[in-house]
Amino acid sequence: MTIRDLKKLLFFVSFSIVSTVSWKNFVDKKEYACYSLCMSILYRYYVKEHITPFFLALIVLTFILIMNRVFELVYNIVGKGLSPYIVLKVFILSLPFIIALTVPMAVLVAVITVFGRSSQDFEIIALKTGGINLYKLIIPVLITVTLLSMGMVYFNNHILPESNHTVKNLLIDISEKKPTLRLKEGIFTSPFKGYDIYIRKINPRTSLLYDMLIYESKKGKITKVVIADSGRMGTSQDMIVLTLLDGEIHEIDPKDPLHYRKLSFKKQIITFPINDEFIEKERSYRSDRELSAKAMRQRIATVKDEIEKLEKEHGVASKDIERRIKIKRKEISRYAVEIHKKYSIPFASVVFLFLGVPLGIKTRKGGVAVATAVSIFFFVIYYIFLVGGEELADRGYISPFMGMWLPNIVFFIIGILLTHKSVYENSFHRITKIFKKSRHD
Repeated sequence: MTIRDLKKLLFFVSFSIVSTVSWKNFVDKKEYACYSLCMSILYRYYVKEHITPFFLALIVLTFILIMNRVFELVYNIVGKGLSPYIVLKVFILSLPFIIALTVPMAVLVAVITVFGRSSQDFEIIALKTGGINLYKLIIPVLITVTLLSMGMVYFNNHILPESNHTVKNLLIDISEKKPTLRLKEGIFTSPFKGYDIYIRKINPRTSLLYDMLIYESKKGKITKVVIADSGRMGTSQDMIVLTLLDGEIHEIDPKDPLHYRKLSFKKQIITFPINDEFIEKERSYRSDRELSAKAMRQRIATVKDEIEKLEKEHGVASKDIERRIKIKRKEISRYAVEIHKKYSIPFASVVFLFLGVPLGIKTRKGGVAVATAVSIFFFVIYYIFLVGGEELADRGYISPFMGMWLPNIVFFIIGILLTHKSVYENSFHRITKIFKKSRHD
């Protein structure tokens, strides 16, 4: 007899006792104690059944989402000669952001798996036949998921901001090591301080660069523009050598902007010093995703004070003041959106519980694989709504609350309706069949 068979045996023994005792009026305390004991066994049984599929789904989904970062890290190992310690550090610090998303997904997978297996093994029908409401089995799971959501709220406010801040600093430090490897086609890159480089096409076999545009800036102002038909990048001792062919140099004197000079060249060489050392630097500035909800509320209060100060001192008659106030209000919206996100995503675990119960009962067969596929499908839809709501809220079209909580509200209502239908539909069909049978007799 396998462990699963023993669990089934324990389940049906507990169910038999519960179904027998639950119809009585608890004449004495022994019957009530027996009923309570058996119900607690059923509660523990269903909660424990969720543990294995939850952690299995969490590992698989986290691995899938982290693969993009793995490829990036492999590129850094081969191309930039980073130590395994630094690579492992970036990998580990990238996990909290992924885990914040995969925990609700793993909850949905676990719920679909457990209730699907229970439906396949006729445990759900047996419980309903015995007069046990399905909501009684959902309650202990709901309590567990609620505690998990509260833990994820703490995780999103304390662990996630610190990991985001540290990994951002590490990635900036990595990008400063051997910056030649940051050149990409079709976009502007800043591999060297004071230079923005655009390359239309890069030939990886010959290392030739085509249609190049280089902006050289000093103190934030562009002083020189270089255009070249082609070029090549190489190294010489401690220098990076950029050889440009067939181009022009447009130069402006920073002291006298009216002084303009244009030069044509067949060949032009630009050199840059190589920074081959990896130095970890600490940066104090933090973006919204590197702050806790408390810190963002403090920033919102500061920005509101700045808006009030601008309105009192200058009013809104000036277009420049009006533009600055508008920018600061968008900044408030961005912080408010991030605050709501720290709570709405953890609460999605509760939403997915009520969505997963009817889905599990309907899908039945397939196990973790089918549950994972169904969960990914619904989470993609949820995530599209979430990203869309975030974008609309950031631009001020809707409130931050609606932008972040509307997907939860919609999916929660759908989940409640489907769960309620699953709880009572089988009982209704069974009563209908009994009624029809009595009429024929």
